[in-house]
Amino acid sequence: MTRPIIAITKPHRKDNWAFRAVALAVRLGGGEPFALTPAEQRKHIKVNGIVFGGGDDIFPMLYDGTPKQGHIYDRERDALEIAAAEQAAEDDIPALGICRGAQLMNVVRGGALHADVSAEYENAAYPNGVWGKAFYRKRIEIKPGSALAAAVNAETAEVNSLHKQAIKQLGDNLVATAKEPNGVIQALEDSNLSLFLGVQFHPELLIYRSDMRAIFELLAQAAAQKEPVEINRA
Repeated sequence: MTRPIIAITKPHRKDNWAFRAVALAVRLGGGEPFALTPAEQRKHIKVNGIVFGGGDDIFPMLYDGTPKQGHIYDRERDALEIAAAEQAAEDDIPALGICRGAQLMNVVRGGALHADVSAEYENAAYPNGVWGKAFYRKRIEIKPGSALAAAVNAETAEVNSLHKQAIKQLGDNLVATAKEPNGVIQALEDSNLSLFLGVQFHPELLIYRSDMRAIFELLAQAAAQKEPVEINRA
């Protein structure tokens, strides 16, 4: 059986370890991954699904935010992912957003972000150190009947926490389908599409657990039902 082709967005020369983690998760889920970057030169890329990967902050002026002084933003990556997210909705390409990717999905729909989650919510001072990020877990509550609930077969889950930003205002046609007890949105979906799911946590770093692998299985299963679609470049 041919595996569905799953594009994974990333910077051109950064985040290679993160890409490899997502690529492994996609393979375990049943998909065939490849990297989609702003510098990619192939002209006719056809995919069955797409993952919007994690990484650096989205340029804040895309959602009326304020850029950080001295911070370097990847505007080319933003443009690539915005075009791909718009096409995913238009052509109903199954899509999964991870951390920054979930935030990108929200911004494309006109939503906004909190620049510093710890300043906006109580009990949101998550670990900063390597070991803290690796082993800290927090409980999320999942909306019954959502795609995420169907994937993990539960209405709660223990997830990791690597993010510093968070969803402030949901974009058009998006619904929060998982939250922390303190109110931080941990998943968003558009139920009008075959799969348009963003998660604030990093399931690719938890693939030793069947519930986290199931998220990538859900993507691969949805992608397998779709004919390959050529990705239009930004």
